[in-house]
Amino acid sequence: MTDWYMDDEFWQRFGPLMFSESQFSEAAEQVPLIRQRLGLDRGAVLDLGCGPGRHALPLARAGLAVTAVDTSGHLLSQLAARADAEGLDLETLQADMRTFQRSEAYEAVLLMWTSFGYFDDEQDHARVLDCAHASLKPGGRLLIDVVGLETLCRDLQPVHCTEYDDGRLLIERPVLVDAGARLENEWLLIDGDRVGRRTWSHRVWSASELTGLIEANGFEVASIDGDFDGSPYDLESDRLIVIARRLERG
Repeated sequence: MTDWYMDDEFWQRFGPLMFSESQFSEAAEQVPLIRQRLGLDRGAVLDLGCGPGRHALPLARAGLAVTAVDTSGHLLSQLAARADAEGLDLETLQADMRTFQRSEAYEAVLLMWTSFGYFDDEQDHARVLDCAHASLKPGGRLLIDVVGLETLCRDLQPVHCTEYDDGRLLIERPVLVDAGARLENEWLLIDGDRVGRRTWSHRVWSASELTGLIEANGFEVASIDGDFDGSPYDLESDRLIVIARRLERG
């Protein structure tokens, strides 16, 4: 399962199921709340792991200078096509969040919809935070949006099945491993008489673990939310959203 996220075939096959039009509409509704929480009226924003642009597009519509970074050329091409169709001016870059940085260029860095946590090497997550720190202006804000361990322990089902309008069937078989530190998932996509099978793994953090990691890499945590409206994170929350401020390093 190493580097599964680098395989564009994965995104070509499963991306349409993950990034539906309803997901784009939901993200557009979240962006005004995100801007309010981060105090983003103008300036430059870096969207790491941007995918097809669920958040990058409405951020650009709001007049922000958006840099959208992803490793998937397939997803970036979808983002570029949507931006061109709307006449939006945003920058798309195929790059790795573990190494991409622009010195003090951005007011905010966003890692949305569990795009943080893909890597097997624990140090890679710290490298992402180091790059985000370097890319932020002094006092700039970091926002990380994931599903927390607390939520997975509450809601995780051993098998989950989704039937789509076109008749395709997606069977998901997730399991928490490594004492709850990782989520391993097997996806079976049944399309007529064809079956596509993929496995992938993702790092999982509790709220205290994630905030500890962020604070250890040059940030001061400002809030730990369970929704984009600023609702406090608790055992009923569906998302774990951490907002942090860049600190100067001595």
